[in-house]
Amino acid sequence: MADDQVSRNLSGMDELDFKGFNTGDWNGVFARYHTDDVLVEVHGQPPTRGLEQHIDAVRGFVEHVGDSIRIKTHPIRFGSGEWTCVIGELESGDKMVTVARWRDGAIAEEYIWV
Repeated sequence: MADDQVSRNLSGMDELDFKGFNTGDWNGVFARYHTDDVLVEVHGQPPTRGLEQHIDAVRGFVEHVGDSIRIKTHPIRFGSGEWTCVIGELESGDKMVTVARWRDGAIAEEYIWV
């Protein structure tokens, strides 16, 4: 059962990043894969709390840095139980690490390093 849960969550992360984040589908795909009360910490900065605050922060970040932040692949991806970890390769050549705790098919807690 745990392997099925991890596989579903990793597939969800692919859709979230490649279809939601990369295309700016904030209120559709991106929102679907986050809980309403999601807690997100990026680079050790003060966390955002709640979906609306997270979307506002991510949208502002993407507008600031431009297309170089698009995620090309998840070459490293694994998980255990309700947790997943993916490394995203960005268009710029940089890497992004996302560790997420999932609840009912959506991210409830997320830690991101770019």
